[in-house]
Amino acid sequence: MLDHIANTLLMLLSALAGIVLGALAWIEATLGGVMTASHIPPNLQIIIGIVVALLFLVAALQLFGGFIRVVVIVVLLAIVIHAATHHELAVPHPTPAQHAQN
Repeated sequence: MLDHIANTLLMLLSALAGIVLGALAWIEATLGGVMTASHIPPNLQIIIGIVVALLFLVAALQLFGGFIRVVVIVVLLAIVIHAATHHELAVPHPTPAQHAQN
């Protein structure tokens, strides 16, 4: 009986985490699409994405309590780290002709 309750609780938490991740992914994709369509430079998009993720982090601190707060904070921090490290900065790369001149 106790195992059944624990498994049900874990499945509920997994489902909640999936919903939160799905919502955050949708927001990130929508925000990225809007910024790209608005011709916002990639470096500025990264900064805006990090600021939005940090705002969600602050909101999570205010809205959630206990274990759910920890889960949401870890997910949001992972998104911030991903946004900061996996987006290529808009640094102009030399063209082959520029390489030939050097």
